[in-house]
Amino acid sequence: MSSINAQSRSYGQHLMLRLCNIERVDSIDDATRVADFLVALVHAVGMRILEGPHAAAEGGDDDHYGYSAVVILYESHAAVHTYPNRRELFLDLFSCRAFEAQQVYDTCTRFFGGFTVSEYTVLDRGVHWTAPAAERLSDWMESR
Repeated sequence: MSSINAQSRSYGQHLMLRLCNIERVDSIDDATRVADFLVALVHAVGMRILEGPHAAAEGGDDDHYGYSAVVILYESHAAVHTYPNRRELFLDLFSCRAFEAQQVYDTCTRFFGGFTVSEYTVLDRGVHWTAPAAERLSDWMESR
């Protein structure tokens, strides 16, 4: 996993992962465990929970069965959507603070055992904002 560093004109990062071939399927087939994962992830990257976690089950057919959970952070939000029958999940970590992707990877390994990273995307967020927002970036980042 690569390091994620705040850009001087960015308000933070958005990390999106798709994990496949998850070894510990039981860890993604239970609402409590999925919620516990998000709490551990947020703490691992040094962020703070404002609300949640909230977790819910999706019944549906075999391809859509799973669990979704979200935590609202002071720094933005984190969400996970699991598909136990497929041994897969999607993870979003959207933050106005810099964080290390390795911490995310390590937390996933601790909870899920082995897996394959089949999608990995990191975007800078807020780069499209107007100049006045960019001028206030330093003060705003200090408040986070």
